[in-house]
Amino acid sequence: MNTNEILFHIDSLLKESRLDEAEKYMKATLSDAEKSDRPDIMLTLYNELAGFYRDCGRFAEALESCRRSEVLLEKMNIGGAQLASALLNSANACRAAGLYDESFDYYRRIYAILENIGAEKPLYASYYNNLALLYQETNNWQEAADCLKKALSLADDDIRRAITRSNLAVCLTKLGDNSAAKETLAPAMETFSGLSPSDFHYSAALAAMGDICFAEKDLSKAAYYYEASLSEIELHMGRNNFYDIVSHNLSEAYENLGGKPALKGMELCRQYFEVFGRPMLQRNFALYLDHIACGLAGEGSECLGFDDHISPDHDFGPSFCIWTDLPDDMCAKLQKAYDLLPKEFMGMKRIVTPNGTDRTGVIKVTDFLRKFTGFDHVPNSSEEWQYTVDENLACAVNGSIFMDNSGFFTDIRQRLQVQPEDIRLRKLAAELEKMAQSGQYNYPRAMKRTDPAAAFFALSAFMESSMKAAHILSPKYAPYSKWLFRSTEALPKFDELAIAVRNIAEGKNITENIEIACAAVRAELKAQQISNSDDYMSVCADDAKHRADIIYTAEEIIAMEWDFFDKVQNEGGRADCQDDYYTFSIMRRSQYYCWELPMLCSLYEDFKAAKADDRNPITEKYGYMMETTAPARFAEIRSSLPEIPQQKKELCSAICQIQTGMMEEFAANYPKLAGRARTIHTYEDTPWLTSYETYLRGELYTYSDITLKLYGSFIARLCTEGKNLAYMIMEQSVKMYGYESLDQAEEHA
Repeated sequence: MNTNEILFHIDSLLKESRLDEAEKYMKATLSDAEKSDRPDIMLTLYNELAGFYRDCGRFAEALESCRRSEVLLEKMNIGGAQLASALLNSANACRAAGLYDESFDYYRRIYAILENIGAEKPLYASYYNNLALLYQETNNWQEAADCLKKALSLADDDIRRAITRSNLAVCLTKLGDNSAAKETLAPAMETFSGLSPSDFHYSAALAAMGDICFAEKDLSKAAYYYEASLSEIELHMGRNNFYDIVSHNLSEAYENLGGKPALKGMELCRQYFEVFGRPMLQRNFALYLDHIACGLAGEGSECLGFDDHISPDHDFGPSFCIWTDLPDDMCAKLQKAYDLLPKEFMGMKRIVTPNGTDRTGVIKVTDFLRKFTGFDHVPNSSEEWQYTVDENLACAVNGSIFMDNSGFFTDIRQRLQVQPEDIRLRKLAAELEKMAQSGQYNYPRAMKRTDPAAAFFALSAFMESSMKAAHILSPKYAPYSKWLFRSTEALPKFDELAIAVRNIAEGKNITENIEIACAAVRAELKAQQISNSDDYMSVCADDAKHRADIIYTAEEIIAMEWDFFDKVQNEGGRADCQDDYYTFSIMRRSQYYCWELPMLCSLYEDFKAAKADDRNPITEKYGYMMETTAPARFAEIRSSLPEIPQQKKELCSAICQIQTGMMEEFAANYPKLAGRARTIHTYEDTPWLTSYETYLRGELYTYSDITLKLYGSFIARLCTEGKNLAYMIMEQSVKMYGYESLDQAEEHA
């Protein structure tokens, strides 16, 4: 049995706040030492137990351990520094137990020993530090400050200096010198902050900062530091007398504030992270911070902001998530450091059920994505997105990020925020179909059959689908059913639907409220130009599916067109726009989203045929445009371009004439927006600027006869209906840039 090994094991247990295990180990080892007649180990353990019991507020046991230590020292005829150290334990135990006269007697004996042996600085520093605590408890603040200043001059390492500074700051605050107290305490806070495991003396530094803030009337900050101090005390020593003192100070702070503010779970976790999490990460994992993001997101009412007085009964309390892409060995180190943080904060303990064990702490990004999307990456195609579930996606993007230095995890969540439009529309169509089936069909038929159970199930399905449809239209991912209605109430455009759903749930005017809910959804379908139907929701569902087919086909075309565009060989070198997919995609979506499905399907076949023939229709388009922008060069390349029959030229010319007129009308009403686009007419072409008319003609020339015929019929139909394609395309474009309307975009142009 080795003394150093014993002390190391005790220290390890205490650093990890395993108090019960530490006590059992010390008592068992002491028993073994007594049986083995090892007085050296017995003496060590008496001293360790004395300090342990003192810090835990178990004063009778602390005093008894000190008494046994003194008896053993006398029996072993030990004096000098070892005796002085043991007597310091006794003096501290008496002080903690309120036996102040006895404690002063011990200090007089200790000082005499130190003077007699010419003790080294660390022992003198310990003497002055501990004597100062006695002076503090007897309200002799100046004497305490004098002792601590002596101790500070003798301290030989950062931790001891930090301990001394914390105690000195308390004295200076009591003496009314808040400025000096702050200046003294600052290095101590820096020393303790973020240690993993934390040093139990950190609690005193936090309490001292609370005292300073209280003295300066900054009561909110005082409460903040007192709360943090209590968490550290509870972690390292349990609820001892120091806990009671700080708790009393905290109560005074809240009383002066007018009561303890009610904290939502998200804010509780944010403050917990700022007090304990961020310092720990900055101190111990500074080199890895670009691979670490922290916050709170996922399952749990607090992630949605819906937590209430019932929520704290399970899987709730101070905690946070650490998302990382670091290797497993680093994840294990991170988790160990996280596990060593206080389990209580702001009077709240985290209660974890078996189902909630993996909600906080270290979470690998791939595991996070796999849990909520089914993939170890952000879905990157409609084929992958179609397997996602909205309530899981809601968990992935809810909550808040507290720290993400490199932005890697924020970027992941932003990419998860918006699913492809065709997938959104297909999910919407499914909910619209369910609304029709359950609310407009099954419910009235169940009532005719006087089947209340079937009617109940139909209403339940209708309410759920109508609320999910409202979320998809918002657009916002619908949370799981427990919080679906609460979330619906917060949707800005669906107040009437939420009221209707509540009325249905309460059995009020059910048939009327089913139609109110349907009308609310239909209104937004019209606003988003998904469906203009006032018929059954199944008709709206068909419209949504048709729109989804348009979007999906358009996206397939855009992907192929971008590939063609990327391969265009410009005579002056690669153009900047060939590396700007964002702008390219908006321009093409604005156009294709206005098309009809047969047109898109035909153009898709055109592109497939061009690819099979190793042709690049985009290169050809730019070639045709050069007929008016660079006539001489066009004459040189003309033979390399497919010949355009005269009949096709005449049809393209007729279409261009109509669309040029549409653009002229648009420019007259929105001159600023038009001014940021191409010039309109071919006669305005230059070698550096291509007009709208010329660009359109070049594009039309690349269409197959079938596509061109469909396109021409489309333009003719728009004219018959009094619609302007230029308006339609520009409206799509400005909305994709974040404007609500053409008028708003014109105002900001």
